[in-house]
Amino acid sequence: MSVPPAEPLQPSGPSGPSAPSRPALPFLVGFDGSAHSLAATRWAAREASAAGAPLRLLHIGHAWPVIQPISPEFQPVLGESELAAATALSAVAGELRAAHEGLTVETATAEGGAGNEIPRAALRAGAGLIVLGASGHHHVVPLLGSTALHVAGRAEVPVVLVREPTGQAPGGRGVVVGVDPAGDYGDVLDFGYSWAAAHGLPLRAVHAGPPGQAALEAAVAGAAARHPEVATECVSRPGDAAHVLVDESATADLLVVGRRHHRPLHGLGPTDHAVAHYARGPVALVPHG
Repeated sequence: MSVPPAEPLQPSGPSGPSAPSRPALPFLVGFDGSAHSLAATRWAAREASAAGAPLRLLHIGHAWPVIQPISPEFQPVLGESELAAATALSAVAGELRAAHEGLTVETATAEGGAGNEIPRAALRAGAGLIVLGASGHHHVVPLLGSTALHVAGRAEVPVVLVREPTGQAPGGRGVVVGVDPAGDYGDVLDFGYSWAAAHGLPLRAVHAGPPGQAALEAAVAGAAARHPEVATECVSRPGDAAHVLVDESATADLLVVGRRHHRPLHGLGPTDHAVAHYARGPVALVPHG
């Protein structure tokens, strides 16, 4: 079912046009000097610039010497790891400021395990989004491979995993949101709709298996009404959820899935885990429930 965009709503009162806008929350990016973390950093810079949000680049110190392959553009100098981190952070921050006029770019380093320290740093910075690089070949790397899954399963804010070399700007294909009609997916849908609206893209809500099309449309109706400027399509497909969502990701600029906020052991569920590993483009994992 396709729903054409409606006329924009005209809010009034505190949320109306005359109300002062709240500053956009910072975007935090884990940067380790690898090619895939550089792709994620550039993706995050484009998104932060479009959103009017500051960007913070974070390096976890102890992991710096063992990350491979290092992007040729930011080969760390030999010697003290802190100096290598500072050199690369300064270089990439300068590139981003030059590419995105007006973008505020901050750099920071921290010590400790990256899987725990990145979510803590996001809380300290008041970040609204964490962006991490992921290998395009599905092999594990020390900082932004298995660690990315660890962060995505524990962070209090949405986490976007960006694969190199698919860190390019949105190509007009649209946003896909995985929806379970039996769950509360309001936050997940709102994230997807907001991203689609910011880029002028349509949104496709997808569910695999029963209860079917009518239940999916009912689950999406509230969020669609809150975002009338976005054209919506609801697609109910047979099959395993992970396989369906990975397949849908091939024709999406962003795949959005929900991650249960209070899941036991603070990890990803099997569907989220599979999607994070095998999706063919950027994936946003949004806490909900």
